[in-house]
Amino acid sequence: VASNCRGWRNVFNLPISYDVNMVAHGTLLDPMNPQLLEATGAHAEGYNRRFAVIDEEVDRIYGQKIRAYFAAKGIELSTSILPGGEADKRSAAVDKLLDDLCVYKLRRREPFLAIGGGVLLDIAGMAACLYRRGVPFVRVPTTLLAIVDASVGVKNGVDYCCGVTDETYKNRVGSFYAPSSCLLDNSFIATQDQRNISNGIGEIMKLALVRSTDLFDLLETHGAALVESRFAKTPCVPDGVSDRIIDLSIQIMLEELGPNLWESKLDRCVDYGHTFSKLLEMVPGADIMHGEAVNVDGFFCCVLSYLRGYITMETVNRVFAAMQALSLPTNSADLTSTLAWQSCKDAVEHRHGEQRIPLITDIGESVCVSDITLEEIDRAIGIMQKFDHKM
Repeated sequence: VASNCRGWRNVFNLPISYDVNMVAHGTLLDPMNPQLLEATGAHAEGYNRRFAVIDEEVDRIYGQKIRAYFAAKGIELSTSILPGGEADKRSAAVDKLLDDLCVYKLRRREPFLAIGGGVLLDIAGMAACLYRRGVPFVRVPTTLLAIVDASVGVKNGVDYCCGVTDETYKNRVGSFYAPSSCLLDNSFIATQDQRNISNGIGEIMKLALVRSTDLFDLLETHGAALVESRFAKTPCVPDGVSDRIIDLSIQIMLEELGPNLWESKLDRCVDYGHTFSKLLEMVPGADIMHGEAVNVDGFFCCVLSYLRGYITMETVNRVFAAMQALSLPTNSADLTSTLAWQSCKDAVEHRHGEQRIPLITDIGESVCVSDITLEEIDRAIGIMQKFDHKM
């Protein structure tokens, strides 16, 4: 049969390049340091305005200093102040930022600043991707969790409230959109409370379990003291350890994400702790933060690994002791067989037809599996109840 079809195929390689730069401790907002201003791009002489979206808690602590930085350089700073809690990670926040960008009249190639924790950075990335079909933005993470996680990759997203199912889905709407750059100043961590710092360590523990015995050893030996000191210098911890933990975490994330930025490969060790945690976080009224939920998920997966013979109970106990010392929760009353099995079903949907659940085969090594059964889930829940969970 003759065909009269005509068509074209366009194939483009999208270049992605962005710098993740560590700034000298405590100097990012020093007017003598030009890095923050330089990150907002080169502009014509006389263009003396900039735009920043700032987490409202960060604005409360650092707002005056941020504005003074730009004032000292003769720059008028326009700001959009947004709440940065998990409950605020919604499309309405993206709309608010888009409104403020319209009022400011951001130019097509003008980078704006996003200063805050992971939620704020996700919202900013979504808005940057949408505004004029894509404008540059600069990430300035201000929490330990954001420094080692949200600042590194190219994913942005918000939770979605479905009008049909009347359910809220975590990170269901989002984009792959890289920042123009990222500036890290670890001094921001000192203004976090200890729970938030432990929350950040939940993501670091994840990386240690799947990729690095060195990182696990550092957390096991020095982590509790660093939580106590809020990652500031302390006589209890040798110099350089806190920076080494953060640097290792970022390096591992970049090594894992770099070759697979668009997640064409769905077997990902960095999804460790992100199978059961999603539903744990979305339980109505649950008092659990992201890194905490990731850690509960991570310990539950340790128990699943034990049941499969991948690791010994000695390893499970070692991981449990390290997590407890870091003030990380290791269980949740909401982690039931029903929730865990639904999480496995959701994983099949999200990971294109297979569970692809990462489990450790030793500290620092992992494998993805797709055949976890409800019986295994029930047994693992039973074993979890035998531990003395103090959180």
